[in-house]
Amino acid sequence: MQPPDIRSLNRMKLPNVNQIGILVPNIPEAVAYYSKLLDIGHWYRSNTVKHEAIYRGKPVNTEVNIVLAFQGAMEIELIQVKHEDECVYSDMLKKSGGGIHHLGFTVSGYDKKLDQMKRHGVEVLQSGVITTKGSAITRYAYLDTIKQCGIISELIVTTLKGLRMPHGKLIMETGCITGDVERVKV
Repeated sequence: MQPPDIRSLNRMKLPNVNQIGILVPNIPEAVAYYSKLLDIGHWYRSNTVKHEAIYRGKPVNTEVNIVLAFQGAMEIELIQVKHEDECVYSDMLKKSGGGIHHLGFTVSGYDKKLDQMKRHGVEVLQSGVITTKGSAITRYAYLDTIKQCGIISELIVTTLKGLRMPHGKLIMETGCITGDVERVKV
């Protein structure tokens, strides 16, 4: 595979970064810490019923505890791995025990953006589909942009009944009413 042509990446017109993914060893402790550090009041957890993932071309069992919060338009995602299988989080956990893992882009035209990245030599490390109790579907792809940017990039799209859903506090609060999301106590 050719090295990525980073000069052409700006032609793909990715939206602004709207998510920071952070690997943590313990969600309750991290929620307490980041709540104070970033002055965040509400954290949310999707009621996930199914998570299918492919890591470096092979299906993997990904058991993770994920909580989300918002600081303005920025989504803060805390991820705690609950198993020892090799996945996109393994290397960082072995090397440093956690930290900022990725920058996320919520995109429209997910398949097109993913194909563009691949055509420009950017490898998909892990991709997957997460389905929630209320039938929301999130598709994601972690991209190997470490050599170019020093960090993994993630493309994300969430749909409900075929409609693209924005990521934000209002959607999470609505999910709490429908039972698709639960609030995490700080």
